[in-house]
Amino acid sequence: MTIQEYKADFQEKCSPHFSKEEIQSFWQWFNENLIRISDSPEVENNYTIWLRELMSGKPIQYIFGYSFFHKYCFEVTSDTLIPRPETEELCELILNQNTNTPLIGIDIGTGTGCIPITLLCERSNWEFKALDISKAALIVADTNTKKYQLSNRLELMNQNFLENNLSANNYDIIVSNPPYIHPNEIESLENRVTQFEPHMALFVTNNILEFYTALFDYFEQNTNPNAQLWMETHQDYCDDVVALFNKKFTAKKIEDLSKNPRFVYVVK
Repeated sequence: MTIQEYKADFQEKCSPHFSKEEIQSFWQWFNENLIRISDSPEVENNYTIWLRELMSGKPIQYIFGYSFFHKYCFEVTSDTLIPRPETEELCELILNQNTNTPLIGIDIGTGTGCIPITLLCERSNWEFKALDISKAALIVADTNTKKYQLSNRLELMNQNFLENNLSANNYDIIVSNPPYIHPNEIESLENRVTQFEPHMALFVTNNILEFYTALFDYFEQNTNPNAQLWMETHQDYCDDVVALFNKKFTAKKIEDLSKNPRFVYVVK
């Protein structure tokens, strides 16, 4: 089949299931990857597999194993969340607040590593550590770290942050996009999220603030008087996170581009 024949087949089979905008977007992914393997004898078989996975609701990023974030492309697997546009905004906030000063930071719950890798690609004089409870996620983060040749500036650590056994720290920047969805919300989420993305990275227990309480303790242990803490939050609980940190520090709520309360910035 030619690319045009694949396109016609794709549109015909997808039209009962997706909007025109979705079909156009999905076809861009299929087109790019069909061209990439056009000389392979497996091209038709791969197309059939990709299309079947798409029809099953599997996110396009998991089908092809990569996701675009900020200016960069990251490997993703079912062991990592798909990087979100809101998290791109978090990176932009951090970059806009901090220009050319050398800084050392830590990303808590790094997943693909998209946050620290983006920050390090944009700031050549920064260094970061990044931790995650999932060893499988850290394998993906390591692949992305090596892709952008950042192994000398990004250290990955396998750590359960909620165990709170991390030592006192002196980081200039602490950043986290932790799990913040209550299990009661699972029925309101799209199937492509609940069926395919790792629940460990999405859901908390019944305590919606459990990670933010741990982040409060960690920031309290920080000995750097100029330290910054940046967090992504659930829009329904952003005010609760601000109130928690304002008990001892100075916390500010920041809206995302959709005007939803999304981020919290904390200083001492």
